[in-house]
Amino acid sequence: MANISKIQTHRAAQAIKQFLCVAALAAGSVAQAGVLNFEGQVDSPFVFAGDHIKVGGYWIESYGGSQTSDLVGAFVDGSDPASCFGVSCPVNNASQYYTGLDDGYFYFGQNNDSLFRLGSLRASFIGTGQASFPAVAGMLVLQGFDALGQALGGARQLGLSGPSGGQFQFGTFDLSSIKEQFAFVRVLGYSCDANGSCNRNSNLANFAIDDIVTIPEPGSLALFGLGMAGLGLAARRRRVR
Repeated sequence: MANISKIQTHRAAQAIKQFLCVAALAAGSVAQAGVLNFEGQVDSPFVFAGDHIKVGGYWIESYGGSQTSDLVGAFVDGSDPASCFGVSCPVNNASQYYTGLDDGYFYFGQNNDSLFRLGSLRASFIGTGQASFPAVAGMLVLQGFDALGQALGGARQLGLSGPSGGQFQFGTFDLSSIKEQFAFVRVLGYSCDANGSCNRNSNLANFAIDDIVTIPEPGSLALFGLGMAGLGLAARRRRVR
């Protein structure tokens, strides 16, 4: 009888170890970051107020104009300067990216409605014929929300540099210090003057954005499984005593 008990305990321990390995792998895969990179085929490069567009595993919804026919953004092919539609786009990104135009802004979230944290993004100001630009030509303001539309935490402000050598450049912004889990995020652009005053009411708040890294919430199902495995092992041990 003692040998049978030892065999059962050994088998239970082996099963738990195997389960823990599988759960750890599952949790790791769940925690992998995703990237909203605005790549892929879209119906039109132009984005109008109220448009809801799916891009890979994400959705974006754009606003800004008073009418649904108002242009508020565009998808730009960075490898083709002609696709920038007459404004001063950044020059150091040959991939497809999104531009918020004429004070337009947008929300984004994941198609599966899962929560996520922000990891990083790339962004640049876009000039529209101004004679000169200050060192900080614009600002990007991020605000995250829960599933009920309630704002979570404070807004994050990101300063967008003026041109260098007459050309705008994408910069990379680390957002890992933002710890809240969001259902969706709003992205607003501002235009700033030499006095440091920023506004978004003159159709000059234009920005480019790309490679928004999102980090999903931890795998709660895997954690639940680990807890149940622990309870099962304890029960087996009680039975064989």
